[in-house]
Amino acid sequence: MNPSSQNYMPVINSYQGCEQAKIYTDRNKTAISLSDIIILEGVSNYTFVHFVNGKKILISKTLKEFSDTFLANNFARIHKSYFINMNYVMSYQTKGLYFVTMKTGQKVEISRRRKQYFERQVAEFIRKRN
Repeated sequence: MNPSSQNYMPVINSYQGCEQAKIYTDRNKTAISLSDIIILEGVSNYTFVHFVNGKKILISKTLKEFSDTFLANNFARIHKSYFINMNYVMSYQTKGLYFVTMKTGQKVEISRRRKQYFERQVAEFIRKRN
């Protein structure tokens, strides 16, 4: 089943502490755990949702429409095209080339403009966990 050929329409609860997203798949509403999402990748007016298990789905919404929900739930916007789940960050580099390495081995670029913001988000994330 090709993810780009599926019709996905998201309905995501946008309140602090949200742990699940409800996505319309055809005529059914499917709940997915935000902890299963590793990366949101924006491509034009669509968003690819990458899951920990390697699957990905295409949703016909922009990253901006997900902003409030995901920023309130341990996600960081590191580039105009990417949100990442901070729980899956293995390492990051902010000298020379800026990128994050996820626990799945994926490397995601950090934009120059978001580098300092990302570093503050990492510090805040670590502070919350301790």
